[in-house]
Amino acid sequence: MKEEKQTKVQLFSVKPSLKTTKDLAVQLTKFIDDNRLSVNIAGKKYVMVEGWQFAGSQLGLTAIPTDAENVSTDAEIKYKASAEVFHVSTGTLVSRGFAICSNKESKKKGFDEYAVASMAQTRAIGKAYRNNLSWLMKLAGFESTPVEEITDTVKDDMVENLGKIKTDVFNKFKEKGIEDTEVMLEIIQKATGKQTIDNADDAMSVLAELEK
Repeated sequence: MKEEKQTKVQLFSVKPSLKTTKDLAVQLTKFIDDNRLSVNIAGKKYVMVEGWQFAGSQLGLTAIPTDAENVSTDAEIKYKASAEVFHVSTGTLVSRGFAICSNKESKKKGFDEYAVASMAQTRAIGKAYRNNLSWLMKLAGFESTPVEEITDTVKDDMVENLGKIKTDVFNKFKEKGIEDTEVMLEIIQKATGKQTIDNADDAMSVLAELEK
């Protein structure tokens, strides 16, 4: 009888070393900020794949691209890629990630085939890390989605939506009869801890404050 191969999954528990985990999050924040490995989109910070690789390395993890499949047509260059994250010292599989990239994406129309294939692999690596380490990125103060996963169309929509949400906030100020700039800033400060609305979460906090 043929022996069935089973994949063991390495589990990481933060319970025995919560302080160490918090210290790691602080170091991760510093490394990403110092090396400019995040991108601000609509007021939120999304980390590049190099930042995810650093996070993984601090836990003894490494990602390996396992496949890049050409699924192109006559009208489109398109690749589907996969990657796996392993625990280096044990060789145990920790996570998998799958991603695609196409030259039909708005700002990739001029990409050569190798560049489309490369981006698919980059996205797969980020996805593989995200599946296991999204909690750590959030603890470090970043969004849990690698920036490479966010297409240019989605980025544009996020920025546009933030503009609409800010308009909603200032319309609410007007509805409440608040037109003095200093009073507005005081309310924004109370709701967000600063005097600016940088993202949708800030806007929602100000709207909630105005409803009190």
